[in-house]
Amino acid sequence: MFILGVVSAGFVLVAIFLTVLRLIFDRRFTAIQQEPDQTVLFRRKVNYLRKIEQARHTRYLLLSSLVLGLALLLFLSAFLMLANDHQKMVTQTHQMKERLTRIEKQQKQLIASLPLKNYPENGIGLKGEDWERVTAENSKPELKKELETTIAQKTTPYFGSSDTSVSFTVPNAMTLQLKGQMADSTSQETIKKNIDAFAKEAEGLLELTEIHVRMVTSVDTHKKVVYSVNYSREKSEDAFNKKNDFEQNLKNDGGKG
Repeated sequence: MFILGVVSAGFVLVAIFLTVLRLIFDRRFTAIQQEPDQTVLFRRKVNYLRKIEQARHTRYLLLSSLVLGLALLLFLSAFLMLANDHQKMVTQTHQMKERLTRIEKQQKQLIASLPLKNYPENGIGLKGEDWERVTAENSKPELKKELETTIAQKTTPYFGSSDTSVSFTVPNAMTLQLKGQMADSTSQETIKKNIDAFAKEAEGLLELTEIHVRMVTSVDTHKKVVYSVNYSREKSEDAFNKKNDFEQNLKNDGGKG
């Protein structure tokens, strides 16, 4: 397509060059005819030459039109090829989005079908992470992102979440947002116990003083908070205090619990 564009531009330049050249010839003859003190024989010769050049003007005009037509044809060919490639890309993108949607749906169904695990007594290894570098004021965003991803992956089997989001919005505070469904009372109790166990393990992290947990689910295309709880402490050596424990019963709202 690039080569077609270059060739098309070349044809246009050739047509412009020929047209300008003929205009220069015509202007030159006009200037000669306007000169004073010319003999009759000289004027006749100039008029004869001008008629010859005017005939050439017609041939050059036809040639320029042909060149411009070729340039337009090449341009339209390149445009149609580009439009065809664009349409293919749009179709492929649409198919890819549909495939990703199916994969995400299958992933959520797979996670929902897996039984919840009880939080390990020895924890999931939170102390093994480099918290000092992550919670420092001048810490690199890449380190925070890496730790957030690690915690999200480790906690998925215990929180019943199809999409766990972990973030450190402020120093010494961690926020967990769980996207899933607390399908029954047994699952609800298991998830809450696992969240408590996670907070208990996090007490050993002197850098953390606050933990915020929210579980959201989709009901009729709307997101609702089905469970939220906060853990906080004043000193790093203290145990976390559980506050603002909230649970929404979706069954009473006509949603899916």
